[in-house]
Amino acid sequence: MSHIHGVSPQTQPQIPPLRPLRQELSILRGGNIDQWLLYDPVRGKYHKIGKAAMTMLSHWQSVTPAKFLEILSETAPQLGADEASLQRLTEFLLKEKLLIHPPQADAESLARQEAAMRKPFHEQLIHKYLFFRIPLFRPQKFLNRYGPFISQFFRPLTAWSLIIIGLIGLFFAARQWEQFISTFLYFFTLQGFLFYALSLTLIKALHELGHAFAARHFGARVPIIGVAFLVMFPVLYTDTTDVWRISERRARLWINGAGMITELSIAAISVFLWSFLPDGPFRSAAFFAATTSWALSLFVNLNPCMRFDGYYLISDFFRIENLQARGFAAGRWVMRKTLFGLDEGAPEILSKRQIKGLCLYAWTTWIYRFFLFIGIAILVHHIFPKAIGIVLFIIEIGIFIALPLWREIRHWWSHRMTILKHNRGRLSLTSAAIFLAIFCLPWQNRISAPALIQPAEQTDIYPIHAAQITAIYTKNGDTVKAGDILLNMRAPALEHRRDVAMQDLAAAQARWNLQAASEQDRQLRDILKDTLTEKQAALTAINAELAQLKLRAPHDGQVNDMPHSLHIGRYIHQRDRLLQISNPAKIELIGLPQEMMAARIAQGAKFTFIGDQARRKKRIGHIQAITPTAEQVITDPVLTAMGGGTIAVVENENRELIADIPVFRVQGYVEDMQDLRMERGVVKIAAAPTSPAQAVWKNVAKVLLRETDF
Repeated sequence: MSHIHGVSPQTQPQIPPLRPLRQELSILRGGNIDQWLLYDPVRGKYHKIGKAAMTMLSHWQSVTPAKFLEILSETAPQLGADEASLQRLTEFLLKEKLLIHPPQADAESLARQEAAMRKPFHEQLIHKYLFFRIPLFRPQKFLNRYGPFISQFFRPLTAWSLIIIGLIGLFFAARQWEQFISTFLYFFTLQGFLFYALSLTLIKALHELGHAFAARHFGARVPIIGVAFLVMFPVLYTDTTDVWRISERRARLWINGAGMITELSIAAISVFLWSFLPDGPFRSAAFFAATTSWALSLFVNLNPCMRFDGYYLISDFFRIENLQARGFAAGRWVMRKTLFGLDEGAPEILSKRQIKGLCLYAWTTWIYRFFLFIGIAILVHHIFPKAIGIVLFIIEIGIFIALPLWREIRHWWSHRMTILKHNRGRLSLTSAAIFLAIFCLPWQNRISAPALIQPAEQTDIYPIHAAQITAIYTKNGDTVKAGDILLNMRAPALEHRRDVAMQDLAAAQARWNLQAASEQDRQLRDILKDTLTEKQAALTAINAELAQLKLRAPHDGQVNDMPHSLHIGRYIHQRDRLLQISNPAKIELIGLPQEMMAARIAQGAKFTFIGDQARRKKRIGHIQAITPTAEQVITDPVLTAMGGGTIAVVENENRELIADIPVFRVQGYVEDMQDLRMERGVVKIAAAPTSPAQAVWKNVAKVLLRETDF
C-alpha cells in the first residue's frame, strides 16, 4: 500500500488546529439579551450569533478541536459544547471568510471552497438581471457635515409644526377643491410629465436621505447610497446595514420609517404651498408631492410582503429578527404538519401565538408574491421584444414560482414513506388524487352561455322619411295580418318634391309634344326622350316613397313596444322606432358561447334555457344552426354588459359593440311555447365531454401559438 505525505497506515493523521479569527472582527451587543452581532468591517456585514457562539468565539484559540473543547469544558462548563456545534460554527466562519488562512494552507482545498461558493455563470447572469446594485456615492462626509443641522428637526416641535402646516394647507385646498383636483390634468402635457419625473426623482432622493440622516442621528454609519435595479426597474437605496449595531428598538423604528416620514413632511408643505403658487408646472409638482407621491410611497414601502421599509418596521416593532426566513420556516413546518402529519421538529421554540403570526405572514407573502411575480413576468414579456420577452417570462416563472414549488414537492417526495404511514398524510394524498381526477377526467358535458329567447319573426318598424302621423290603426297587443295598415303619415317635404317632379314632367312632356314645330327640338329628339323618361322615373320613385308612408305589417304577428307618446299630428324622425311586430307562434333561442367552446356543440344538441327571472320555468329545445365562424360584433345589445347582460364589450367609432372575447352564435327552437315572451338568461347546451385540464391546455396552447408567431 502506498504512503501519502510520509504517513503510514498505522500512523494516526494529525488533526490540524483551528484557524485564527481575523483581527479586525468585533463582537457587539445585539438588541436581545442573548444575542450578539459579529461585525465584519471589510465587507460591512453583520452576523447575528447566539450566546453559545459568542462564548465559543470569545475563547477561540488556534488549537486542535479536541483541545479547544477541553478548554471550553474548563472555562464554560455550562455551555456543553460538543464536536457537532464546533463543526457548525467552523463551517459558518469558513463560509463567511472570517478566519485567517495561513500561508501553508492547502491551496487546492481553498480553491475548492471558493469554487463551491461561486455560482455558475448562468445563475450569476440571471441574478444580475433580476437584481443588481450600482453604488453612486459615499455619503458619510456629507452626513457628518450637515447632520448636526438636520438633527435639529428630530424634535416634537418640528412634528407639530408640520402637522399644523398640513392641516392649514388641507383647509385652503378644500375651499377650492375643484381647482385642486383639476391640477392633475397638467401632467398629461409633455412639460408636465417632465416636471412629474423630476419631482418624483427629487422626492425619492429626499426619501433616501431621510433614512441616511436618521441613521447618522442615532449613531449608525451609512457607507453607500446608490440605485438598485429590480427586474431592470431603477430604485434608489440606502445601505443602513450598520443600524443592526443599534440596540434601541425605538431608534431602529425611526430609521426605518424616516423615508416615509420625510415624504409625508414634503406632502404637508406641498399642500400648503399649492394654495399660494401660480398655475403652472411648480403648482402641479406641489400637487403631485401632496397627493400621488406619498400615497404611492406608503402603498409600496409599507407592504411587509416585500423587503422594503414596512418589512423592517414590522420586524423591529414585534422584535422578530430575520422575519422572512423565520416566517417561511414556520410556515413550511406548519403546512407539512397540517397536510401530511410530517413533524420534523419546530424550527425554533416559540409560543403558539408567535407561530400563528409567523405562519400568517408567510402564507400571505407567498400568495402575494405568486400574483406579483406573474404580473411582473407578463409586464416584462410585453416590454421587451417578443423573442427576449418569452425567455425572460420563462425565467421569472421558473425561478420565482416553479422552482420553489419543485423544491417543496421534492421534499415531500423524499419523506413519502413517512407521509404514507400517517393518517393525515393518506387523507391529503387521497384528496389530492380526487382533485387530480376531477381536473383530468372528461366529465364536463354541458356548456353555459348567455342567451336570449325571442320570436323567430320579429320586425322593428321605422319610417322611411321624416313625416307627420295622420292616422293610427293599431295599438300594443293587437294581432295583425301581413299587409294590414298600421299607420298613415304625410311628409310635406316629400309632397313638395312630388309637386316639383310633376311640374318638371309636365314641362318635359310639353316640349316633347312641340318637337315637330321646332327644327332645333327635332335635332334633340333623343335627348328630349331621355329627359322625359328620367322625369317620369323620378315621379314614380317619389310616389313609391309616398305610398310607403302608409305603414303595413310585413308579416303576421302581434304589435309590441309602441310608445304611448305616438299621436295624430306628431312629427317623427327617420331614426324613431314606431313599433315592433313579433310572431309568437315560433320562438327561437339565440346563444353566444365562447369561441373555444363552440367546437364541442353539435347541430341538434339538446339545450335548457334558464331565464333571469327565477319564477319563470325552464325551456327545453334543440340547436338548429351554428354559425361557421366566430363573431366579434354583437348585434343583440341586451346580452352585453351595456344592456345588463354578461358579455364584456366596447363601442367602436361606428357605434358597434365589439366583444372582448369572440363568440359563436347558435340558434335553436323551444319546444314548449306556452306563455313565451322575449327573455334573457343562460342556456346550458349538451356538448362533447371534456376535462378542466383540456380547457386549461387549450388556453395555454392558444397563447403559446400566438406569442411564438414571429
